[in-house]
Amino acid sequence: MARATFVKSAQKTIYENGKRVKYVSEKGKRTGQTLSKIDRTIPEDENDKVFIEKGESYYWWAFKNGGKHLSKTQPKASQLTQSNYLSQLYDFQDRISEIKADSPEDLESVVDELKSDLESLKEETEGSLENMPESLQSSPTGELLQERIDILDNAISELESIDCDYEEPDTDEIKEEIADEEGIDSNDEGWDKDITEEQIEEKKSEKMQEWLDEKISEVQNISID
Repeated sequence: MARATFVKSAQKTIYENGKRVKYVSEKGKRTGQTLSKIDRTIPEDENDKVFIEKGESYYWWAFKNGGKHLSKTQPKASQLTQSNYLSQLYDFQDRISEIKADSPEDLESVVDELKSDLESLKEETEGSLENMPESLQSSPTGELLQERIDILDNAISELESIDCDYEEPDTDEIKEEIADEEGIDSNDEGWDKDITEEQIEEKKSEKMQEWLDEKISEVQNISID
């Protein structure tokens, strides 16, 4: 996994594409040879846009034989690995940590999408294991793939167990709860005449948000590592 380096101030302006330039290698097996590389401190042409202004802060990271990557914002874990499995897994973890839902329907849609993505990742991992020679399926690599499959299978099962069906609370019960909060005796005649529809809807919204927060917490507690 690559490690991102934070640069407080860019020494030169960096462009989106950069220009390919020639240079003479001064080290290694190619010493003395004329090579070429992309120099992003030189614009490719007049249409090449500025990516990072001189003096602006940024992050950079690189993989072996993978080139240098730049970002104005701190890269996510999914960007710092070349493993397809880990990249998808880290992205999934980021999405779970940032999950939001404004309604039960939104939550159900999010859970279904997460489950579908995990199922796809599980199928990919199973395919990798099945395509290995039988003699290697019991090797450390094969065992690692099986472990990942088991983890994904458990996570999918946990997502499937989350009940996204929300039952709206009974209006009479809501009224009684409001009355209790307002110090109104619900045994008195006409006790609910001063309770407004606005109060009822506000209380129902609170109840739904509490339910959503609880369900989101259930999703975020699912283990996938």
